Amino acid sequence: MSRRAEFRFVRHTMRRVEGVAPVCEVFCAEPGCGERSGAGVEAGAAEEWALRHAGRAGHGEYRRVVTDRARVTREG
Repeated sequence: MSRRAEFRFVRHTMRRVEGVAPVCEVFCAEPGCGERSGAGVEAGAAEEWALRHAGRAGHGEYRRVVTDRARVTREG
């Protein structure tokens, strides 16, 4: 007895979840440093950390990471 599979393709949409604040973090990108701001919901706090770190350490390259929440819903 053979089995048959039936596939059904359904469109989905991904959107940011409203009311959930993004999480921001800044990483020092200077070789060998490895310091970071720590994750938080205040983007300004992460940027201020980078400015203070630049003043103390003289480092000028940073990597900013912003993470948000998303929801996938089936269309139609």
